[in-house]
Amino acid sequence: MGPDFPTKRVLEGRVDLLVPDVERRPGPGVRSALPFYNPGMAVARDISVLLAGRLLHGDGAVLDGLAAAGALGLRIAKEAGANLAVTLNDKNPRAVALIQENIGRNGVANATVVREDLNAHLADHHYDLVEVDPFGSPVPFLDAALLSAHRGSYLGVTATDTAVLCGTKPEAARRRYLAEVRHAEAYAEIGTRVLLGYVARMAARFDKAVEPVLAFAAEHFIKVHVRLTEGASRADRALAELGWTSFDPAAGEYRTGKDGPWSGSMGPLWLGPLGDLEVVAGLVPAVEMAHTTARVLGLLRGELGLAPFYWDNNEMARRAGVSPPTPAKVIARLQELGFRAAPTHFRENAVKTDAPLSDVIAAYRHVGR
Repeated sequence: MGPDFPTKRVLEGRVDLLVPDVERRPGPGVRSALPFYNPGMAVARDISVLLAGRLLHGDGAVLDGLAAAGALGLRIAKEAGANLAVTLNDKNPRAVALIQENIGRNGVANATVVREDLNAHLADHHYDLVEVDPFGSPVPFLDAALLSAHRGSYLGVTATDTAVLCGTKPEAARRRYLAEVRHAEAYAEIGTRVLLGYVARMAARFDKAVEPVLAFAAEHFIKVHVRLTEGASRADRALAELGWTSFDPAAGEYRTGKDGPWSGSMGPLWLGPLGDLEVVAGLVPAVEMAHTTARVLGLLRGELGLAPFYWDNNEMARRAGVSPPTPAKVIARLQELGFRAAPTHFRENAVKTDAPLSDVIAAYRHVGR
């Protein structure tokens, strides 16, 4: 039996989907009784598809745990490798009916659908890759996903409660992610590092460690992909990557360290690398993927490995007493001086670099004279 609600056809990647025919407004979306489909998440799905193919080499078991209309799971099944066994799960019977319809219309033989509570399903099933893409916060599903994970398996975690993670709702961040977060200039990067740090802390309770494969923010979501390993010593090493940060208005820069918390600091948050450059360097978007995906991946390849956080171009030009140059000119100058420097996907008009503040200001004065 097909869906009992109006649908419309959308094309995403290589799949032809029926999705609920509802009005879409800008932003993270509004909860409803119908299966959710957010076209703004296509970039996240593109990258998840690429990672599934790269990490599992076209073989293994994948779970799309909160499948909704089935976009992510069906795309992994069709685009990431025919030998992948993909399970799409949702406890909403309307979602299950829609997924079954979409499996049939796309002729995907390596995808199956189940209707279960995700936490209950993970208690009895184990996968090589689990994708947790909820409406809002992933917190209610993390324990089950982490307990189900085995050594060398992968976990993808999406959060769309960005107002909480990025500091607009500090009380909710304290309650939900056990972290102090306030709104700051680098809010998207702070939110990404808070989420990654939270996943690391939750995993450590089970003597499991996370190794970031790729963590990023775009549109109205934050996405974290991690590899899971086991052992108390590995968990301790992962926890050693946690720390705190605060913005010092007098110095005009972030103070970041592992000796906190201190008055006014935010955290705990992940201070280590946000991904595995070797893995990310091998991600090549297909022609049918969004143009934005190629742009985001290009920026990520340039900035992975650079320390938190970044310099706002207009603010640094003001402090240097020059008109704002293009970030590309500043980056080129810093590279001439022997520093690493790159644009960042977190903010369009900004520079990420390992150069100290004094050299950054000198670079601005040099290119702005």
